Amino acid sequence: MEKAIRDATEFGDRFDKIYQRLRKAGYTWNHKKVYRVYRKIHFNKRCRLKKRLPQRVKVPLEAPEKPNLTWSMDFVSDKTESGRTFRVLNIIDDCNREAVAQEAYMSITAERVLTILEDAISSNGKPDCIRTDNGPEFISDKLKIWCLANGVEHKFTQPVKPTQNSYIERFNGSYRRAILDAYIFRNLDEVREITERWRYDYNYNRPHEALGNMTPIEYKQKILNKNTNFDVNLLTV
Repeated sequence: MEKAIRDATEFGDRFDKIYQRLRKAGYTWNHKKVYRVYRKIHFNKRCRLKKRLPQRVKVPLEAPEKPNLTWSMDFVSDKTESGRTFRVLNIIDDCNREAVAQEAYMSITAERVLTILEDAISSNGKPDCIRTDNGPEFISDKLKIWCLANGVEHKFTQPVKPTQNSYIERFNGSYRRAILDAYIFRNLDEVREITERWRYDYNYNRPHEALGNMTPIEYKQKILNKNTNFDVNLLTV
């Protein structure tokens, strides 16, 4: 019986399917007896079910009118010279494409994502909304609770729809071409040093066609000055 059960479990079916296979093969053993042997040879293992995502509603990608309305987040990965994989969490402001944070680690958990977010907020202010894909770090309960506690809306892209987060996808491409594909990194410190230099240049020196050939910081300052002048005019009326 043990051999028959082992043969019937070749493709990982559940017990009910295995029992039906045995019946179709001509075995007439009682299902209780089969189940006792099934448990004895340790085939009563739980199947790890794929986590179902809630339905994601398509949200149009629009450039916010001012900074800190929407931040986009995503990961990129590469390897050091020794073959160790590292990940970089990129966070940009959709309004002026400013890279508000780029952090490299060998492993980035949901807890670390929150730490990076809070550091970025302490330097740049809190966003009204963050936009991410459905990666495991982003669908975690920890991030959900944090967003609720801090009044931050969390928008998800639909599965297999990277164009719904085009701003961060384009940023990732620029970063990969300029840094990840251009350097061989000896260690994580080197990744962080070169990345931080590039982030400064990207924010303060690199012109963007979509921003009228201004840098992200120049465009941000233009918006802030415009809003300040508008407020002053209101006060003088």
